[in-house]
Amino acid sequence: MTTTRYEQTVQLIEAYIEENKLGIGDRLPTETEIARMAGVSLITVRRAMTELAQAGFVRREQGRGTFVQARRIDAETTRLGGLSDTLGAVSSLTTEVLSVARVEASSVQRSALALDLGEKVWEVRRLRRIDGEPAALEVACIPAARAPGLDKQVRRDPAGSLYRLLADRYGLEEAYEEQALVVRRPDPETRSRLALPDQHLAVIITGTSYTRSRLAFDAFYLAFDALRFTFHLRSTAQDALLARAASSGIQGELS
Repeated sequence: MTTTRYEQTVQLIEAYIEENKLGIGDRLPTETEIARMAGVSLITVRRAMTELAQAGFVRREQGRGTFVQARRIDAETTRLGGLSDTLGAVSSLTTEVLSVARVEASSVQRSALALDLGEKVWEVRRLRRIDGEPAALEVACIPAARAPGLDKQVRRDPAGSLYRLLADRYGLEEAYEEQALVVRRPDPETRSRLALPDQHLAVIITGTSYTRSRLAFDAFYLAFDALRFTFHLRSTAQDALLARAASSGIQGELS
């Protein structure tokens, strides 16, 4: 099959990266230089660069150039479970527990978890790494009364699954969750923890996890480098069933 000049340009750029042993963060030649190397127009080069950027091979920064980038990581955050359950083929996910603190629930947390004024939550802050590089900042807020001694359990097995611990020890097994996803400039802590350059945006996911009896047990915050992940959303007939039950108050449909 004959390849087009645009496909040949994509192949040339990929070969240039490999032959010159460019690593993540290394700058590629300018579009004009690549056009001269490939013997094609700037329009063809820009189309090739756009495809490579969408595939996650390169990132383009206005006024600075085009840089080699690690392959995007697939994430399906609507899948139930912890982060390891939502990521694609990632075998090198590690966990660092930053802090576990018993604090008074904020107004947002009280609303999400149906708590009274003055009630406490466990605030579990964790940094997740992939191949040793910061990948996600997680903050889980668990009602303290529903998980006594959670701080000791987390510190005993910091690399363990928090959701498995909540299910096995406290009977808080996730049946469904509600999420909101936004892309914005990260706050200073998120930028620092994820080592994000000044111009990088973050994908922020906030939400609440529920048991089958519609008991809210985790108000969570997840932050990702927007350039490192591709997010996939999935819905099923069961999701519609849960939504109807949540809105109508009919618990029998969930059993």
